[in-house]
Amino acid sequence: PARIVWAAIDHDAELPCDITAPSSQDGVKLVLWFKDSTGIPLYSLDSRSGVQISAAQHSTIANDLGQRLFFSVGATPKEARLQIRNIKTSDGGVYRCRVDYFNSPTRNYRVNLTLAVPPEEPRIFDAQGKEISTVAGPFREGHELFLSCQVSGGRPPPRVTWWRDGVEISSTSHPSAVEGTSAMVNQLFISTVTRDLYGSKLQCRAAGSKLVPAVSKEVAIQVHLKPLRVKIISPNELLTAGRPVPIRCESWGSFPAAKVVWLLDGEPLRSADITVHTDSNDSNLTSSILTLRVTAENDGAELTCRASNPWFSGGAIEDKRIISVAYEPVVSVHLSNEDPSRVITRAEGENVTLKCRADARPPVTSFSWYKNNMRMSGENGETLYLTQLERESAGSYACAASNTEGETRSSSLTLKIQFAPRCKPGTEQTSVGSLNMHSLHVKCEVEADPPDGVRFSWTYNNTRNVSPVLNSRISSHGLVSTMTYLPQSDSELVTLACWAINNVGRQTVPCLIHILPAKIPDTPRNCELHNDTVLEVVCLAGSDGGLMQSFLLEVVGGAVPSAAYNLDFTRGPPTEIDNEISTMNDQATLAPLFRIQEQIPQFKLHSLEPGRDYQLLVYAVNAKGKSDPPFVIDKVRVGSALVPPYVDETIISEDPTPAETSHQDKQKQQSQMVMFAAVAAAVGVIIASIIVAGFVAICRLKRQKPPEPQEVRKRMRPARTDVPSMYAEDDVFDDEYQRQLDVRCSRASSTIRSSRYVSEGFVQYSQPSLNGKYG
Repeated sequence: PARIVWAAIDHDAELPCDITAPSSQDGVKLVLWFKDSTGIPLYSLDSRSGVQISAAQHSTIANDLGQRLFFSVGATPKEARLQIRNIKTSDGGVYRCRVDYFNSPTRNYRVNLTLAVPPEEPRIFDAQGKEISTVAGPFREGHELFLSCQVSGGRPPPRVTWWRDGVEISSTSHPSAVEGTSAMVNQLFISTVTRDLYGSKLQCRAAGSKLVPAVSKEVAIQVHLKPLRVKIISPNELLTAGRPVPIRCESWGSFPAAKVVWLLDGEPLRSADITVHTDSNDSNLTSSILTLRVTAENDGAELTCRASNPWFSGGAIEDKRIISVAYEPVVSVHLSNEDPSRVITRAEGENVTLKCRADARPPVTSFSWYKNNMRMSGENGETLYLTQLERESAGSYACAASNTEGETRSSSLTLKIQFAPRCKPGTEQTSVGSLNMHSLHVKCEVEADPPDGVRFSWTYNNTRNVSPVLNSRISSHGLVSTMTYLPQSDSELVTLACWAINNVGRQTVPCLIHILPAKIPDTPRNCELHNDTVLEVVCLAGSDGGLMQSFLLEVVGGAVPSAAYNLDFTRGPPTEIDNEISTMNDQATLAPLFRIQEQIPQFKLHSLEPGRDYQLLVYAVNAKGKSDPPFVIDKVRVGSALVPPYVDETIISEDPTPAETSHQDKQKQQSQMVMFAAVAAAVGVIIASIIVAGFVAICRLKRQKPPEPQEVRKRMRPARTDVPSMYAEDDVFDDEYQRQLDVRCSRASSTIRSSRYVSEGFVQYSQPSLNGKYG
């Protein structure tokens, strides 16, 4: 068989040929080298001339190969060899060395010159069969690593191995057919990736013959690492509520950079201001700065800094701390029995205890209380005692607490006080004028809480007894009760007492309505002329005499107004009162040029001719009559014509035109009626004066000593024991009653113009009349 000799292209090769003679008496005559099946020798060494082999003649074939051949005899015959320089691809093949001896048979030696071919560059694949060029991975710490190195070509077949840092890694190599070509494959499997692989490189090396260098490919290994440590490095100091503070947390050992999450009591701080920084020199270091703004509720909360690598599930690590917060007091007010109600309802006379609950760090140093947003003096404790509640105790209550961080006031707690009925302010005592046999509708209005279910009762009080009023005369709705009363005479003095009761209790002091004989109203006073844009008369009203009053202005004197204007400036159609008003007066003999009637003592004047003098008479009028005397304004003169607002031609015309002759007859008849009425009025005044004078004389002769106060109280008390008294203080009424008796006589002797009838002592307990219409 042929002997194999390996050679590399561009390298030298030596083909051995043992030329030792079989015996010492024999020698080499001729050496020939042939290649493959070629019959022409490539090289020859001829010593047939008998010369020593070392001096034999060398001959080569005349081609490129021949020029690179040389046969070396060597130091010994066994070391003889054919040297080929600068091996080329075509040099490979089977060479035959033929040795001829002088006496011995010829010997032939076969040498197979095999050229060593380097393999192709290795190709590296991951577990998914993806070829890797420079970086393999990423591989996760604690998980598997698989790489496959594939090498094609090469003679002899290469040995494929994995190396790391010059050290061969144990792996499995086997031949494989790749795309119809033989190849060598080496698979690297690491069951658990450790942190020391981070940043390392792996090399796949293919080595065949020593004649040619090994080929290799190196890839970097990318490893994802779990964070090793996390720590909140900012000092754990006392935080102030509402004041932002930066807190720093650092994480080491993660690649890529760790994801840092902040949690407060287990809840992520999603809206927090967080800054993440990765150190360029150490990519495993990640820092996070949280700008934390705490509140009082965060005191004692757990702050957590959590670091994790998103490539790993369940690999997060945490650092925690308990934070302490200094904050203003968190204040609330409530009942001492911990009732959470924000609206408290109590009845008059009961007690309430309120407590101020305050949570603060540092502790509360002082308390204060507020009612209706006004600070309560003397109340600086944690508890507020409200005893013997009154209606004025109702309101909103709040407490405030303070510490070194500041003062905080609680939300308000509302205290409602329920109370027994009482007269609506301003209606405790009222007086109403009456006319004989004219029904009055007397109203009583109270305040009460609760307002539902209020029941009313009335008592009738005169100088003789106190009697209950029949329910058929009473009409009640809510907090208002109305009673119908029919006076039996013009001189009757009666007091009606109105009582009310609800769930809290009974009214202690009744509402009093004094029924007094109606009288003529007082004359208006302080009348003045105003001339801003229109001529206006403004007066002050006097007493209404117990009845609803209106006001009348009469214009007297001067020349007859322009024939185009015969006016009556009333504000509506003529009323019954208007018909009762005489056109005559005590101040002038002429009938008024026109009249103006108003509900208030203010009158606007029109149709007064300039340059003429007028007299203005102002009256107050009610169902009892007209005030007498009137308020008189003399010598009123206007400088320019006044334009009336509207014309009413049904009133008397003082200067008729020829076209109004028929109307002039009616005017004369009316003038005669006016004259007759004036005479009748004068006679009536004289008769009334005589009657009054007689009445005054009788009062002075027959006035007896007033009864003792005890007797009056007996008379004013109810005849039945189940009817309550209408007075809280009987003595006060005794005095008033005595004064009334005196005044009734003394006032009658005064002039007819006096408008006062009720005694001054009685008036000071009364309010202005209701001024309503009574039918």
